[in-house]
This record gives sequence, structure tokens and C-alpha cells, in this order.
Amino acid sequence: MCYNRFKGVMNVSEKRKILLFDDNAICREALKLLLKEAADFDVLTEISSDIELKALKGLSAFDLIFLSCELPSEMIKTVTKFLKENYPGIPIILFNTTQADHNVLQYLMNGVKGIVWKTDSIEQLIFVCNKVLNGEQYLGNIEVELKLQESRVSQPLTLVDELSERELTVLKLFAKGYSYKKMGEELHISPRTVESHKNNILAKLGIATLNELIAFAVKNNLE
Repeated sequence: MCYNRFKGVMNVSEKRKILLFDDNAICREALKLLLKEAADFDVLTEISSDIELKALKGLSAFDLIFLSCELPSEMIKTVTKFLKENYPGIPIILFNTTQADHNVLQYLMNGVKGIVWKTDSIEQLIFVCNKVLNGEQYLGNIEVELKLQESRVSQPLTLVDELSERELTVLKLFAKGYSYKKMGEELHISPRTVESHKNNILAKLGIATLNELIAFAVKNNLE
């Protein structure tokens, strides 16, 4: 057991495995030291290109990926898309992010779960880590959150073609205000199956929450 100023008493054996993706060696070393001080994070691998990432073995074993926003934007788009398609269960945190980066929304649509801004403290960085490891998304900027929500609701209607007939029915019933229980009774399925359909729909449409899904359905007249 040990004590640190971020989480109190920690069990060192519970360290989270981190993949650090940055082409700046100095920044990598600084971030490694900061995460080491947090005690429950361990940077196991460092890479600096998308080629290295795709060649890396055992990628699924990592708990978290730190991705520098100072990498070339096209590389970040390629990397986030690759990870979303092949390793959707590993959360990505974008760090060294600035308000002037107009690609942030695209990165988020590609699956980034957390953002650490250049002005954030180390305490904030650890806070974001714990948020995304708990399955939440954390952006730390209300303006970006609102733009992301608007972008999700404005997803092209053609994505609906990817839904099965049952998923489309579930989507329409959500738009009509049906509860899980009422929808289950209507379709003769369990509420848990309804939730499974909902999760599949969210993934296929690239939408994060049920409220956004309903807004998408209403906007596109899918009631």
C-alpha cells in the first residue's frame, strides 16, 4: 500500500496500464513522471507514429491510451478511427489540446473519451483519467460539449440504413416516448433486450446518449 495526493491510499498492484502516443520525447518523459506520481498508473509502452501503433502486439491489454493533440491532425484522425474500429473498449484521452484546434470535434466523433487541455493541472488530468476509466466521457469545456451534441444529433440520415428492422422499430418507439418496459411489452421482448438494441443503435449512429438519440429521431421524422 502507498499514499499519493490524488487518490489517498492505493494498492500498487492495481496499476492501470497506459499506452503513451506522442512524438515529443520531452513531453513523454514529463507525462510519465506525472502519472508515476499518481501511483496507480503505469506507462508500459511509448510510441510516436500510427505505423508503430498498428504493428504493436497486445494492444487490447492496455487500460487507457494517451494521445497527444500536437501530433499531425491527419495522423490523429487515422489513429482514432483505427482504434474505434478495432479496439472500441480502450478509452482515449487527448492531451495538450488547445481551443484553437478545429479538429477536436472530429476526434471526439472518432471515439476520444476525454480531453486534457493545455491549461489543466495534474489533478485535473488524473480526474479525467478516472472519469473515462469509469466509462464516462469528459470534455471539460461546455462549448465543446454543446457542439459535440449538436454534431451527433446532425448525423446523416443515411446511417439509419445500417440499422436492422428491429433496431429501427426500437428507435421509432424511443422517439414516441416509450419506456423500456412499455417497449418490451409492445415488442414481446425483455427490457434488457431493449437496452441491448439501444446500445447497438447508439454505436451504429455514433451517438452517445439516449436523449441525443431521441433528438436525432425527432429531427429526422422517424416517429
